[in-house]
Amino acid sequence: MSFCISSRSLPVLPCIDLRDFKPSCITVIEVSSSLVPDVLFRLCAASVVSLDRDALFVDGGNSFNPYSLLRIAKSIGTEPKKVLSRIHVARAFTEYQMDALIHGLKDAVEQWNPAVLAISYLPSLFSGSDGMRLFEPLLEFLKLLTASSGIIAAVTSFGGQWYGDMLLASRADRVILIEQPSKNLIRLFDNGHVYEYFPVPSGQMRFTDFTGGDAYGKNSA
Repeated sequence: MSFCISSRSLPVLPCIDLRDFKPSCITVIEVSSSLVPDVLFRLCAASVVSLDRDALFVDGGNSFNPYSLLRIAKSIGTEPKKVLSRIHVARAFTEYQMDALIHGLKDAVEQWNPAVLAISYLPSLFSGSDGMRLFEPLLEFLKLLTASSGIIAAVTSFGGQWYGDMLLASRADRVILIEQPSKNLIRLFDNGHVYEYFPVPSGQMRFTDFTGGDAYGKNSA
């Protein structure tokens, strides 16, 4: 698994490399930390820069931040306007809006042929009785669309024991849990593996950055 350094506004962000995400599969990233939106932004940027393909960002948590994308594009030496112009964003503020957006994704996929579909905090809008009724059929549609289109789908969730978060995790092909127990530790759980990161202040480097050891303070068990 590969990881990368965050934008300068954060000390270290565990950023899963796009190559670790399989096409036609849904990966759920569970976390309540503010670090998570940058993971989706980096995946979208990688779709443009590494694969020369567009990306779709469906925002269910009002978390899309174009300035974060600008910083990410600059950090990887890419023209920010080029990246922003190829990431297509749609926002939903209710379960009905999200339901309509997800069911309209087939047309968007056919129009732009994106490599990545990022959906932020999908379950959070489906908390009421109507939301619970809509959510399961919606996930079935999303799973079929992901499988048939070959797209890489990454969905964030707060995780925990709530109905929507648990249902989403049960439908996913892969679940990554990110914990930040303190400002000095970031921990990832991915498919039975545990990765720990010890942040350093922005601009500083580690001895292992020069010697080729564990990257960015990563230790795995």
